[in-house]
Amino acid sequence: MIAATQRKLSESQFFFRHLLKEGQDSARKVPEAFGFYLSAFLSAARSVTFTLQHEETAKYAAWFDTWFGRLSEEDQDLFRFLKDQRNKVQKRGGADVITGSEYVTISPLLGEHLAHTAHGFPSFGDDWFPTQVEIPVHSFQSSRGDQDVISACKRYLDLLERLVNDFLANKEP
Repeated sequence: MIAATQRKLSESQFFFRHLLKEGQDSARKVPEAFGFYLSAFLSAARSVTFTLQHEETAKYAAWFDTWFGRLSEEDQDLFRFLKDQRNKVQKRGGADVITGSEYVTISPLLGEHLAHTAHGFPSFGDDWFPTQVEIPVHSFQSSRGDQDVISACKRYLDLLERLVNDFLANKEP
């Protein structure tokens, strides 16, 4: 039952993992990769509901509006916002994303076993200044304020997983 929908959900999860990895990577081999993965994620994620609607037309029609109506207003807004971002990717070439940067200490990136004073810079005296790297930070621009792309996409993916699980559990409206 709903095998194609589950494949689309799996595809969304696949692209989210790549988006997450790309978003955490300080070394950019392909500068456009984050945008490419975001586009792929938004397209795959949006197709989850389309595919579910196609596979189970009658049940979906009777079920979805009630399911959606039970979401918090914040979750409903996110659902609509990311649907709109997918439309902008498809029809205008890109989502409303701004990219900035922040500096993070390298020790947490290396792991505890490498969090050693050798990975910092000495100062005069006994103090060490930890090594930092610059990583890009991507935010959606919206009328409700900017929101982190990775966090918004993760919440959207969680909602889609919930949608599929609730549908499979045959939760009545």
